[in-house]
Amino acid sequence: MRALALFLLAVSLCGTAVQGAAAKKLVVFCVLPDEYRVLALQCMWRQTYREVHQLISTILLERQWNVKQFASGLCNPYEVFALRKYFKQKREKKLFGEAVTQTKACVGYIIKNYLHRAAAQE
Repeated sequence: MRALALFLLAVSLCGTAVQGAAAKKLVVFCVLPDEYRVLALQCMWRQTYREVHQLISTILLERQWNVKQFASGLCNPYEVFALRKYFKQKREKKLFGEAVTQTKACVGYIIKNYLHRAAAQE
């Protein structure tokens, strides 16, 4: 499940970066250490519907990725372009939109609660 969640987050972030509207969020996601990227994907996984989980599972199985590879792939422009083929139908685009929204919220939560707290303790 972790791998699937990470994959969805990565797909979500990459899709928004291609659109240009959320390029800043992608940069933030890609700058995060691997453990926080995985955390963000897990958070997104918990907040999305079963249909989103099925779509992510399909992508992970076809690409033979684990969660960490998926998170790295979302920061690679070539991989982002390749992942777009999974989101051609209207229903898939809607699911993708939900995943992106949840991923953005999760990245914001991680930055606010984990990174800022860690910086304040130093």
